[in-house]
Amino acid sequence: MRTYRWLVVILVFLGLTAYFLLPVWASSSYDSLRLYTEAMFEITQKYVWPKSEQTLIDGSLRGMVNSLDPDCSFLTAKEYQAQVRGDQAPPAQAGLVLIVKNRLVTVASVIDDSPAARAGILPGDHIIKIDGKRVHNLTTQEANRRFLGAPNTKIKLQVFRNNAVKPLDFTLTLEPLGVSTVSTQYLDHGVAYIRISYFNTQTPTELATALSNIKDHKPPVTGIVLDLRNNARGTMEEAVRSTSLLLGDQKIVIAKGRSDKSEETFSGKNGDLVFKKLLPMVVLVDHSTARAAEIMAGALQDQVRVTLLGSKTMGLCGLTKTFPLEDGSVIVMTVAQCYTPRGDQIQGKGLKPAIEGVKPKAEQAAKPVPLPMRTPETDPWVNQAVELLTSGKAPATVKEKAS
Repeated sequence: MRTYRWLVVILVFLGLTAYFLLPVWASSSYDSLRLYTEAMFEITQKYVWPKSEQTLIDGSLRGMVNSLDPDCSFLTAKEYQAQVRGDQAPPAQAGLVLIVKNRLVTVASVIDDSPAARAGILPGDHIIKIDGKRVHNLTTQEANRRFLGAPNTKIKLQVFRNNAVKPLDFTLTLEPLGVSTVSTQYLDHGVAYIRISYFNTQTPTELATALSNIKDHKPPVTGIVLDLRNNARGTMEEAVRSTSLLLGDQKIVIAKGRSDKSEETFSGKNGDLVFKKLLPMVVLVDHSTARAAEIMAGALQDQVRVTLLGSKTMGLCGLTKTFPLEDGSVIVMTVAQCYTPRGDQIQGKGLKPAIEGVKPKAEQAAKPVPLPMRTPETDPWVNQAVELLTSGKAPATVKEKAS
């Protein structure tokens, strides 16, 4: 009954505060805590299976944080310590980027050449069972941790896919992801294709190498297709460092919190700039473009007028911070929203491309080829971007800078 004693103390304190100091706010808080205490009592005394107070409190905190946005999470002390250890020694994984939205564990993106991509998991799929157990009350971080583990670990999934007649079953085998997040390919008509599958701490270095090779390529490259589709993993710092290679010291993203005084602007460094004048560029985006990829796409669109081609992006781009609680648990919470350099809100709205990607033909639409399984030569949006670049209808205008 220790928890109840503390709740009684809190309720008495809030009651006194309500009487003497803050009648409106404290009275409301008192009523809410009383309701919470009543619910705890009823569940602990009458629910058919006994539940510990800590289990109920952790579950209620998860539910509260889940009501905020997909990037917010509650982690118990044990879960947080496991995450810290995991960051030091990345395990094998499925290659899924998951978010919890409307209480559904949803696939935000599928990393190229990952176990999930090879199994046929698609962005937008909803995971309803993991190893035969129904998924419920998970936070985004907890859901993603379910797909980390030792190499060769098998995970069975049941997935609900929009427009599917019945749930689909998959088996994934965890493995370490590929070393590189950036790949380059040279297409016809002097066009270079750069694919960033996701962002991590090595992406800026890998992208710098790719851009330098393009700069020195013979015959000269005349245009770039930058593919940011199906890319929903990466931090603001990784986005700024990577975009700095293309924009130098220009403004890249604005973070705005609840207070007007909390606005913060993030810019690149002129010393990072690879091209004296950026080549004409088309950036491919879709509904699975989020976080770092949205920051990069928004900055390039605003600062050098590159053409965005495809479909509207996810609109998931906030600055999160970790807040420790007294017992060692933490709340991961969004404290600011992302805006493009010109002030357009990304969070909750997404980026709308200037040119819509071509629709697949009717005979192809029945069974589309997942993006991670395509090649640039057979990708209709890549071909559309190449046509734009070679026709001169996709300009990139920048000020000359010292390389």
